[in-house]
Amino acid sequence: MNGKRWTDYLYERHPPARLHAWARELAYFRFCRAYGGHANDGDQLLVGLRVETQADLVRTLSALDLPVKWLPPGHPRPVPGVAYTAAEYAGFPVAMPRFPEIGQPGHAEIAGRRAHVWSHGDRLDISVADTVDHYDVTDAAVAAARSIEALLTPIADQVVDPPQDDRNCVCPRYYPELWPELRG
Repeated sequence: MNGKRWTDYLYERHPPARLHAWARELAYFRFCRAYGGHANDGDQLLVGLRVETQADLVRTLSALDLPVKWLPPGHPRPVPGVAYTAAEYAGFPVAMPRFPEIGQPGHAEIAGRRAHVWSHGDRLDISVADTVDHYDVTDAAVAAARSIEALLTPIADQVVDPPQDDRNCVCPRYYPELWPELRG
């Protein structure tokens, strides 16, 4: 998808002025447009935080006022080929790939706001979307992201920008015209 077709898709749900305003309001979160199609993803506000060591991870979770979910050695895991009910499967803790003794935070409350927190190797992603339509971003989601950003300021050196490295992410790398103060 290129040219006009891409910009029509990017601005399909939110006009350029709204995305530009959100980009200017948020310091760390970036609006990421869904890939769509069979991806079953939605639009989101996303921030990535670098966590290279377990100590970094624990410190970061603490800064976000999230508990560390320590998993006991030999914690139960689903067995391939065994059928489980949805409730049984949901009971299995999901370990972080890089820190298998720690469980994924998943859906969490940060600064009194709903977010999804997930570890991807050496980074922790925080995603915010609308609380009713989880596939969309609204002004309420932007307000939630701003509340969470207050907790990110002390750990701003860990922010990975862009959090999603492609044109679906409205960030200075792909849309420099929205951040004229960064251009030299």
